[in-house]
Amino acid sequence: MSLPVVLFFARGYQADFFPTLASGRYRAVFVTLTAAERRRVEAAGAEVAACFEDDFATLVPADVPAGYLSTAYPSDRFLGRYDAPQRRTILGKEISFWRTLFDRHQPAAVVNELVAIEISEVLLIESRRAGVTYLAGMNCVVEDWFYWLANPLSLSGEYLRLPEPGAAERAAAESYIEEVAAKDYKPFYVKNLSGRRDLKPLLVSIAKLGLWLGRRAADTIAGRFRYEMYDDEYAKKVAVWFKSLVLKYDTIESLPPLAEVIFYPLHQEPEATLNYMSEFYANQVATIENILKCLTPEQVLVVKEHPVDKGALLRRKFQEIKRQQSALYYLPAEVHGRQVLARPGRVVTLTSTVGWEAAVTGRTVYVLGQIFYDRLPGLQRIRNFDELKAALRSPPSTERISRADVVDFVARMTAGSYPGNPFPHPALYGERNKACVVHAICDAAGL
Repeated sequence: MSLPVVLFFARGYQADFFPTLASGRYRAVFVTLTAAERRRVEAAGAEVAACFEDDFATLVPADVPAGYLSTAYPSDRFLGRYDAPQRRTILGKEISFWRTLFDRHQPAAVVNELVAIEISEVLLIESRRAGVTYLAGMNCVVEDWFYWLANPLSLSGEYLRLPEPGAAERAAAESYIEEVAAKDYKPFYVKNLSGRRDLKPLLVSIAKLGLWLGRRAADTIAGRFRYEMYDDEYAKKVAVWFKSLVLKYDTIESLPPLAEVIFYPLHQEPEATLNYMSEFYANQVATIENILKCLTPEQVLVVKEHPVDKGALLRRKFQEIKRQQSALYYLPAEVHGRQVLARPGRVVTLTSTVGWEAAVTGRTVYVLGQIFYDRLPGLQRIRNFDELKAALRSPPSTERISRADVVDFVARMTAGSYPGNPFPHPALYGERNKACVVHAICDAAGL
């Protein structure tokens, strides 16, 4: 009897990690987006069944069903450089690519990630069409636990599986809440970041910018299709490094002492939580402008950079709006979010971790995007800017998320999760972690 097939879409770091998830309970089939990822999977001793970039020229576009995508063309961070007819051809080839693989391998499950680019959304749609389990992992708030998303297009708490927790999960939740309450708390993914003025990241960015500019030129000459392009991203990194030498931020001390602080934590750009979980707020300049329109004369808007995106607010688009708005203040990434939360005020967020920390520690939080905590009692989910304006022009609600509700939520979230972590962290390639991820795949796919 042949083993069931698990199809792994190996993108980015997954091109190295997924080939390590061998199991006698399934046959792994690997698919890559780029030729470089294909070579990495093959270097690990695994066979690649298909590579979208390599196969692109020979793929026959499928007919695109009416209203096919759940999102829209602008949600993809890479393909906007192609015109509308080319985009439709690319979409048709994405559909053909996945349908051919499904017909050939008949997978029991596919393993990918939260939908972050269009070809992943097509994979999700075709998985549902074929009745194939689509497994996309997401970190639980408690470290070293993760869960499979019920809806890989959304992080909303609406889709969380929250079973009754046991004593161990409640103990883990209590410990976690105590950790978050600490003034110096930092999530694992913002620890050990390089400094703003470190030369190594600058030199790496300059080298990679040159590499991607060369690839763009070579692709144009050869007429070659490439899905991902990163020259804009590295150009941004280089530009803000030099701008940080001359441009200045505001400080906590410079905020008007009697003003109510409305705190908007800036998101890293580009990011799936912007393009997919907050699609109508993804233009953060427009979002900032609209929040400003909601304020009273007694309020100011404080925007702080994401810890992993130092210098973002030094970019021209953010500096232009700063020059035009007197109630707008910018803080650098190095300022701890708790320093801002110490000021009287409220938080407006799309999907930020700071919004979660603010809610857990008793602040008023308004959520515009789709994030795991958006259904917590005591938190205000906002559907549009008219609602936000009415909320900000009213006294803050006295309702808060109780500690008991937070502990219960975190405990249930942990009870619905698996031990392990399929995302980059120091123990990613540890034998225990790999075994945990394999177990989670088999359990969720019923293998």
